[in-house]
Amino acid sequence: MQVRITGRNIQLTEAMKNYVDKKIKRLEKYLDEPIDIQVILNVEKFRQIAEVNVSSKSGSFYGSEESHDIYASVDMVVDKLEEQVRRKKERLQQRSRELRGEEMAFSSESPEHSEDTHVVEVQRYAIKPMSLDEAVLQMDLSDDHFMVFLNAVTNRVNVLYRRKDGRYGLIDPQY
Repeated sequence: MQVRITGRNIQLTEAMKNYVDKKIKRLEKYLDEPIDIQVILNVEKFRQIAEVNVSSKSGSFYGSEESHDIYASVDMVVDKLEEQVRRKKERLQQRSRELRGEEMAFSSESPEHSEDTHVVEVQRYAIKPMSLDEAVLQMDLSDDHFMVFLNAVTNRVNVLYRRKDGRYGLIDPQY
């Protein structure tokens, strides 16, 4: 872990550097790989600002806090970053567990697929020819988020989907 500490409008003392180093070490337990950390301590009139940029293989994190005391600013920004990094690590672990579980379930059902496939469910159904208006009516009657149908006008497979704003979108592939 490489920590670079920069001071703007402030004279950095060894005590400050040691304090920042000690606080930043708390992030090590969440980040296993080599890390580059840039700490900027800045004083602007009555504002004491601590900014931290963390670059690692698992992502980049940024935090900035200000108070009337530089040590309090450092404490607050490290707490903020620790929370960000912890949440990211938990999400990655959760996703890894989910993918491992899905891959095991998928591989037991369909051994011909490779292990890096992320398809968790396959549904097969007959595509019915219908007009766009009929497809919209079918969507209104169902709770589905999308519908695949054969457009009776163009004779092509279309996908009708429900947008977040409640309206509909249409995917009409060109082949």
